[in-house]
Amino acid sequence: MRMRCFSRLKPLLVSYNEALLIVISCIAKTTEKDYEFFLTQGNFLKVVDTLEKFESNILDANSPRARDFVLFKRQLYAMYEVQNRSVSEHELFSFKVERHNLRWLSQANMEYINSLNRVDQMDQLADYKSLGKDQVFKRRVLNPRRLKGVGALASSFYLYSYAPYLAVSLGATAPVLGALFTAMYGLLAFAESQVVSSIHIIKDGGENHGRLRITINETVLSTSEIIVDTKDIKSVVALGNDDLGEDNKDGNVLYVKRYFDKGLGKWVETERALSLPGDAFRDRKYLEWIISEKEGEGEVSEAYNDLLIQLNAEATSKGSISQLDLLVARDSVSLLQDTDAVADA
Repeated sequence: MRMRCFSRLKPLLVSYNEALLIVISCIAKTTEKDYEFFLTQGNFLKVVDTLEKFESNILDANSPRARDFVLFKRQLYAMYEVQNRSVSEHELFSFKVERHNLRWLSQANMEYINSLNRVDQMDQLADYKSLGKDQVFKRRVLNPRRLKGVGALASSFYLYSYAPYLAVSLGATAPVLGALFTAMYGLLAFAESQVVSSIHIIKDGGENHGRLRITINETVLSTSEIIVDTKDIKSVVALGNDDLGEDNKDGNVLYVKRYFDKGLGKWVETERALSLPGDAFRDRKYLEWIISEKEGEGEVSEAYNDLLIQLNAEATSKGSISQLDLLVARDSVSLLQDTDAVADA
């Protein structure tokens, strides 16, 4: 009787052991992300059936391991699909770009680059018109910050002038406080310190020849001048998407290692940080040289600085255009581009 019962239970025990081994294998292989183990099985449909039953009957959907298992299963199915595609299916899923389309894209990219270069050249000519002799940087008089300050001061004067009339509806306190706060905001807009207002190249033929004379706004009403060698100045932080600023709104933080203070009449070995605003007229090539890292260049930096001084003199002597001519030139370029586009179409 016992032998008969054992003979009946033996197949059940064997199937139970096999199922237990399958569960253990699923847990181990999915945890290790062993894709090759499942892809090399003889019958992948059986693998799919096993994984689906393991997910629905054994795996706890609320456990953290459930998400990893589902992600592994989807990746496994995608790999099997790619592995067993036919040649025609691979061609359908492949990305083809015809040769003439590539040529059109290349021509469009080159035209875009050329248009940017034309705009940069016109902007540079307009900047030369506003720059003085031997000047490579000049801050605009009315930048966005100062313009807000002027507007705030004008609003403060308006509130103060019409305070008696506004007091009838708002009371006597509100107009006075409004005028006071707007006036303070306008004054703070002009309260700048350690901001570079202009940079000149010294061309006197003396000991300071080739160096920079930098004018700095110490306060709203006071300025100072320092003389800096180009090798002792560089940019440490670019406050925009490139080193020269973006859309005349951003600038750089300059690091000055050593400079000659004209007010004190001596060389100062103390390091100094200056703010170089982006809303300014500039010689783009020379300014890029000023803010670049020049340590360790030696005689090469001096020779390159002399070359840039020569190029600056040639560029400023060739002529410049006014801001009005710049707007007309930009409109002409846009009109020509539109005409070319219509002709090509």
